[in-house]
Amino acid sequence: MTTPPPQTPCPILHLELGPLDLNLLGLRVQLNQVVLDITAIPGPGNLLGNLLCAIAGLLDGVDLGSTLGRLLQGLIDALIRLLEGLGGGTATAPARP
Repeated sequence: MTTPPPQTPCPILHLELGPLDLNLLGLRVQLNQVVLDITAIPGPGNLLGNLLCAIAGLLDGVDLGSTLGRLLQGLIDALIRLLEGLGGGTATAPARP
């Protein structure tokens, strides 16, 4: 019986935080540089790794920059139309009894 070749891990998140120095109402919090790497490992029995690799692959080949840009532009256009609708009418004086 031959074993299947190992599958390639899927990078999920790479986060680099620089040094942090906070003073929260007298509580000082200091943090040095932190690097967090999360990798999904697919394979038999690796349910979460298989799921996350499948989800990570859904956006392969999608240009997120232009997609998000179009979405944001549509939202801005909708807000402009809404604001124009709220203030675009002519003001009329209330009727006198």
